[in-house]
Amino acid sequence: MRKTAFALSLLFQLFVTFATLFVIYIVYALLDVDEADMINGIGFMIFQPLFGFILTGLTILICFIVGLPIRLKSKVRKWWLARPLLPIIGVTIGLCLLVIAFNFNLTEIKQIVLNGETVEKEVPNTAISVTGWFLTAFCLLHFYPQSVLSLFRRRREVSSSKLPVVGQKPSA
Repeated sequence: MRKTAFALSLLFQLFVTFATLFVIYIVYALLDVDEADMINGIGFMIFQPLFGFILTGLTILICFIVGLPIRLKSKVRKWWLARPLLPIIGVTIGLCLLVIAFNFNLTEIKQIVLNGETVEKEVPNTAISVTGWFLTAFCLLHFYPQSVLSLFRRRREVSSSKLPVVGQKPSA
């Protein structure tokens, strides 16, 4: 039973992380498109998903390796599972960083070569984008839904135990 729960949890984590990162990558790629013509559209539809799969897969692999202590060391795993809101807060901060990277005060000007010409292009802040990307990936990959559910169950049990039973006088 434990191995099944572990496998299902890992599959859930991998799926949610991959889907979320892939969508984020495609949004970034769509925001990077300057010209909408047939050739760029075909290239976008073929190559961007391929690059998205590769980049997302590499990111998940890196975050999985960095997070191995959470999965293999019982002390670290117990510490992580005892704080189920930590990955939720991490994902929220990571997504906020990805949005903040587009703030016009934080964007960067990069020089790119387009059709043989050097053109200046405004791009999201690289450091903030990469930090948000990896923080989101790490926290989603190490999000254990059962720990969050058990947190809510404990809170509900504590709050229901404080309520007086019908017909019983409250203690002073």
